Amino acid sequence: MTIISQRNRTRPPLVILLAGLPGTGKSTLARRLARRYKLEHISTDSVRKRIFRDVRRDHFGRGSYSNRQRQVVYDTIYYVLYTLLKHGVGCVLDGTFYQDRMRAKVSRICARFDAKFLLVLVTCSEEVIEKRFEEREKRERRTLSDADSKIYNRYKQLFEPTKLHHIDVDMGTDHDKILEMIHHAVTERKN
Repeated sequence: MTIISQRNRTRPPLVILLAGLPGTGKSTLARRLARRYKLEHISTDSVRKRIFRDVRRDHFGRGSYSNRQRQVVYDTIYYVLYTLLKHGVGCVLDGTFYQDRMRAKVSRICARFDAKFLLVLVTCSEEVIEKRFEEREKRERRTLSDADSKIYNRYKQLFEPTKLHHIDVDMGTDHDKILEMIHHAVTERKN
């Protein structure tokens, strides 16, 4: 992870939280947003792989995806977010953030540093997600995500709606329109 120094310290740092089920396209969107706004990109998949070097696919709730290890991943993300904001650096957070308390914690950390916070709930049709999982299986080169249909279905049962202000995006629609909608929310949204 390379830390980008904030060029204009008079503006509050920007934090965009992309939350949603596995396979919805959060990481693809996060990379584009990080480039567009010159933000750090922090993903739960990347943090998991850095902390747990022996990460492998396991049944949900065991091994690399145990409750304890998931908590370590999210606690690490909160710490990195806190550290970045302390130094005036914004970021895009990319993960399921399946519980509303997880999203609220990010919001509270942002508020502590007067950072601009935008929650984006990312969705996509199940047909597209299934195709992505099938394509992922066929690739020789692995992606950071180990999610498959079983993990998707488990998170689908656990995913909580949010009480926080947010925007919804469907990654099955035109990506330029999605970027435009997020840009509008970034420029209009006041904490």
